[in-house]
Amino acid sequence: MTKVLLLVSLFAISILAGCGGDDAIDEEAALPAAFVEATPPSGLTIAANASITLTFDNAPADVTVSAGTAVPSGKTVTVAGPFPEGALNLTVTWADGTQTLIYTVAPFD
Repeated sequence: MTKVLLLVSLFAISILAGCGGDDAIDEEAALPAAFVEATPPSGLTIAANASITLTFDNAPADVTVSAGTAVPSGKTVTVAGPFPEGALNLTVTWADGTQTLIYTVAPFD
């Protein structure tokens, strides 16, 4: 009977110890990202082949844009044209939010 209790106890301890794996969290990736600014700022005229740099307070995840191509790098995202000439309502969406920027797009530089 003692052997059975000893085996059951050891089994229970091994199950509990096995559940305590590496619980390290990448805190930077886990923090929500908020939009800080766009360069050039919304409201300006940009060239069709311009790039727009978006800055966030933390690294954004799952970034998509309604025009151009988004390339994230840490806390910034570069949105590269070409953009269609005329009015541009650039909608930026990421895991934690959405921001719309308004530009007037001029012909290529």
